Amino acid sequence: MTTREIEDLLRRLAPRVLGTLVRRHGQFDACEDAVQEALLAASVQWPADGVPNEPAGWLVTVAGRRLTDQWRSEAARRQRELTVSHEPPPDEDLNRHVDDTLKLLFLCCHPELSAPSQVALTLRAVGGLTTAEIAHAFLVPEATMAQRISRAKQKIKGLGFPAGPEHLPAVLHVLYLIFNEGYNTTSGPDLQRVELTEEAIRLTREVQSLMPANGEVAGLLALMLLTDARRARTCCRPRSPPSTTRHPARMRPTGRRS
Repeated sequence: MTTREIEDLLRRLAPRVLGTLVRRHGQFDACEDAVQEALLAASVQWPADGVPNEPAGWLVTVAGRRLTDQWRSEAARRQRELTVSHEPPPDEDLNRHVDDTLKLLFLCCHPELSAPSQVALTLRAVGGLTTAEIAHAFLVPEATMAQRISRAKQKIKGLGFPAGPEHLPAVLHVLYLIFNEGYNTTSGPDLQRVELTEEAIRLTREVQSLMPANGEVAGLLALMLLTDARRARTCCRPRSPPSTTRHPARMRPTGRRS
């Protein structure tokens, strides 16, 4: 695999791995840091050594070791170490819980969070955007966006994954907010922000692949694709050059009639 292909693979796997760790251990911040370290290790090792047969399992294993190393230095975490040591192998666990990405998305859209916090946390944890990229997209200082994301993480700490179909509308609402902010920007000099519409479509495709029989998800994805196609057609349509000739019917001789 090329370096670009490996980067794309890591981006697709990151939410799934993070969702698995958060489901196991809680502690969103610690799990996110461990996943980032595992992604960094993979970006260095995989181009040289090759991609492992189970890349997701590899990332979970490496990230889990990072968490264990961190907890070993804290006496209050001893019981957690014992819990980790008795957990099933990562590959088997991932095969049984293929919807961890969806669970993570539901967690980021927890009803206890405000809509701006849901959007920011979703783009950070599920979308893989950096805090600086999110701040730039919404035209706020990076420090402000970092505080928003940090407060959101603290608020959902210990709440657990929202369960049940009744929470799906909140997820779809957040995805629509992201898309709509890109399609019809509410602030700043640009009328549209294509990077946000593309990210919203990508995340909605991810949800649709995990819930293929759900009509609401399919309907939202279809709406996004239709709207984005109209935008692309409008933006890319070449303008007709101004006419330099007169219509034949309007041509008149300039001289006098004889």
